[in-house]
Amino acid sequence: MNRCYLLILLAFSACKPAVLSPEALTAFVADEKNGLKKSVEVEGVKIEVAYRPTDLWIYQEIEDDIVSPGRIDSLRSKYDRYLYFVVSLSKNNKEALHQVEGGFGQYSDLVQTLSFRMPEYTTLTTAVQDTIHMGDFTLNRTYGLSTATELLFVFNREKAVDSEWVQLNLNEFGLGVGNQRFRFATEDLKNVPALAFAGR
Repeated sequence: MNRCYLLILLAFSACKPAVLSPEALTAFVADEKNGLKKSVEVEGVKIEVAYRPTDLWIYQEIEDDIVSPGRIDSLRSKYDRYLYFVVSLSKNNKEALHQVEGGFGQYSDLVQTLSFRMPEYTTLTTAVQDTIHMGDFTLNRTYGLSTATELLFVFNREKAVDSEWVQLNLNEFGLGVGNQRFRFATEDLKNVPALAFAGR
């Protein structure tokens, strides 16, 4: 009987929380144990890829405003059609873009690539061998004032729905880190805790 009770307690403690605050959800995503963030270090360059959940986009849009359940549902419908991944590139806790050793020529080429050409180097593939091409991307220009060079990649979610996993493929784009693969279990992406919105 005691053993049975212990197993039940362990099962409940392993469950992910259903609702979190914005700060707690951000921390949840950042904890690699939850499967929403992957990282690797190559030649001194740290590459981190983090999934950005729908509810964090909604929170960014409404901030602390009290909104109706209908407004939340509308925004969820808007953002939930896509998968969002933030790729961070750092070296010595600084932006990797501003740590290149090949002089201005390499820096200039990288700025052009990161700003305009990343669809040539980045795809999302699935367990059923579908390739999902990038819908949109953006480079966050912080001009060396941040701890990492950050890019946001956006992919259509539809092809990923029935796949066991999705894999972000980041091919060599001029930084000298080679081809990198970051795999995420679809179940982890689906089961992200929701945010507790005011008025919800």
